Amino acid sequence: MNEQSVSRGEALLRWALMLLASAVVLGPLLWQLSTALKGPGESTTGFLSGLVPSDPTLDNFVTAFTQIPLAGYLLNSAGIAALGVTTNLLLATLTGYALARVPFRGRGLYMAALLATAALPFEVILVSTLLVTRNLGLQDTLLGVVLPQAVSITSIFVMRQAFRAIPDELEEAAVIDGAGPVRTFLRIMLPNVKGSLAVVTVLGFLDSWDHFIWPLVILSSPDKYPVNVGVQYLSGAFSADQRVISAAALVVIVPPLLVYLLLQRHVFSGLAGGALKG
Repeated sequence: MNEQSVSRGEALLRWALMLLASAVVLGPLLWQLSTALKGPGESTTGFLSGLVPSDPTLDNFVTAFTQIPLAGYLLNSAGIAALGVTTNLLLATLTGYALARVPFRGRGLYMAALLATAALPFEVILVSTLLVTRNLGLQDTLLGVVLPQAVSITSIFVMRQAFRAIPDELEEAAVIDGAGPVRTFLRIMLPNVKGSLAVVTVLGFLDSWDHFIWPLVILSSPDKYPVNVGVQYLSGAFSADQRVISAAALVVIVPPLLVYLLLQRHVFSGLAGGALKG
């Protein structure tokens, strides 16, 4: 077997794997889009034969916005995501910097404890978190949705690795030039971790936008529900018409896709930088 046939076989295998991965990832999304564009007379149960709507329409999207308060749910999710991204970015950056660049007693033990708690699902502490949030008077508030999960362990670890990758010489040069800790952090450290900041921003947005169980537990007013809970809460009204539910579900995934596309270049540079330096 010559080298050309081997390389051709490898290329075919790679294409086959990419096509398979694309089908697994994009297949459900295309099916959802097909269902959302179908008219009332079209079946939603067929497979390949019914993938392309014969009479595509946008009426299902109009119904999703007019018959359920989808716009209000989107605004609630946007507020939760904005606050969640801010707290996650701020706390993860400061904590990661302290764990990477500030020597203090028990730093390794603290990091080990953080990593250990990352293995615990949120459902384990759901009841205790609910009791604490109630005692703070934050039940049925959007602030109560955000604060219990204001920062993720994954984001802290990403920022810690990013700050550890910065050469010590840069920090030492800043100190020699007379820069204090705050100026060194703002002028030297942060500009060197832009990619990781983008990664943490995307992670924080996705985590906040995907909240379902906790908002369902802590919120009692339907008008305060985020979009994931709101769509599920009112889906019973359209249980016989999957077209409207599919249209609403597609609307839900648009904001995360936009955030990712806007920060895609920085996310890849941050991940590549961490892989090469960390």
